[in-house]
Order: sequence, then C-alpha cells, then structure tokens
Amino acid sequence: MTGTGPARFVCTDPDAGDFEFADVDSVLDALEAGLVQAATPLFDAARQSWQPVGMHPEIRAAWEARLRFCPPAAAGLGLPALPSMTALARSLPDEDAERERRRDAFARVRAALPVEVGSHEKDGRREPRFAAVGVMWALVVLAVAGWAVLFFASRLSELAARAIGIVARK
Repeated sequence: MTGTGPARFVCTDPDAGDFEFADVDSVLDALEAGLVQAATPLFDAARQSWQPVGMHPEIRAAWEARLRFCPPAAAGLGLPALPSMTALARSLPDEDAERERRRDAFARVRAALPVEVGSHEKDGRREPRFAAVGVMWALVVLAVAGWAVLFFASRLSELAARAIGIVARK
C-alpha cells in the first residue's frame, strides 16, 4: 500500500507484510481501517527510527486531534481509542530476550558454528506441522482409493470372464 509521494512511514506486520504510508494522515486512515494497530512496529524515515505506531509523537498528536472531531460511531470502522503509553510499553515484547538471542546468533556466526534454525518457542516443544499431516492423510487416502480401484477392476474382469464363458483356474 503506497501513498501518493515517497513513503515516510513503513509498518511491518508479520501476517500481512509491509505497508508504506506517505504521511501521518494515511497512517491514521490505516488505523481506522484496521490495517495496523497501536503496537505495530513503524519505521519513520524522517527520524530514522523504529517504534510502535501508538508511541510516535506526531501520530499520537494527530490521533488525539482526529478523535476530538470524529463523531461517535455506532457501527462500522472508526479510529480506536488512543491507548496509554504505559499500556503500549507493557504490550511490547521483552527486549532483553531478543537481545540475548541476537547476541547468541552473532557469536555462532563469528565462531563458524552451525546455525540453529528453529522456532522461538519458550519450552522447545513443537506441534506437528499441518502440511506434513495433510500430506500423510493425502497419501493414505490415495492408497485406499488405489486399492479400491484395483479390487473393483479385478472383480469386474472376473465377472466379464464368466460372462463370456472363460473359467479362471485356481
């Protein structure tokens, strides 16, 4: 999603990808449409920094101004209430754990150790992947369908042989 001019803001959403916005108003429009949330990471090209949408000072000021002039909507999309800075700070992931994970990865690269590719789950357990389970079920269904077709074909050929008078020896 690009604006009319060069993108000043870039929001990164792991589910939807990157969104580019030309100005503060387009970011607020995206908030109203539900494309981004207050905790979505935002890169400001003018400030050269990352921060959540709801903590950016210009966006907060424009958000407050727009909330003053928006009539209360009974239904449909609308600008959500401005969350407090404390609530936003508490909703952010733990930076220390991320920092330690990055340091460990950097140390592994410098020491030429094999890179560990895995999930970031805390307990290390992994649920079975849906794709693998789906492939296994597809193979089972194909095997059963193949057996059924062969069984039906053999019975049909025996029936045809009997119909024309050929008796199979057993």
